[in-house]
Amino acid sequence: MGWNVDVEFKPSGTHGMGAFARQDVAAGTKVWTFDSGMKVGGRQELVALSREELHFALHGGYLHHPSGRFVWYDDGMQYVNHADFPHANIGITEWTALTDDNCTALRDIAAGEELLEDYQFWSVLTLGRDHWLTKLYQDFCPGHYDFLIEIQKRREAA
Repeated sequence: MGWNVDVEFKPSGTHGMGAFARQDVAAGTKVWTFDSGMKVGGRQELVALSREELHFALHGGYLHHPSGRFVWYDDGMQYVNHADFPHANIGITEWTALTDDNCTALRDIAAGEELLEDYQFWSVLTLGRDHWLTKLYQDFCPGHYDFLIEIQKRREAA
């Protein structure tokens, strides 16, 4: 698994299920890192998935921008909910090589606290409307796509 800290998955007051720290986590700690168990692909691999698998991948995965590869997983990272900056407590702080990709604690996190990430950094909305991934989101995960658009609108209005 990609988790470097002890986490538990349980119902969230933010949305559905959430990921919660089971230990104190210091700012700068790599909370989650890419590992060989992650699923990685491009358009061809994603469209080969069943409708249910594709929805799962799109809802919980992300495009690793430097490599152009889409990453999805079933290690519980899909339960990390969103919080707008500055309320997010974990995030991708810079793009690295795919094999070094990670999610870092942006501040100290107390045991029991829900892990929340600002999705804007990696959002599909940073892509052009004609990008292959945009169309997949619109067709197979429209609710999540609409949520990402709402995040962007809130950010632009602020």
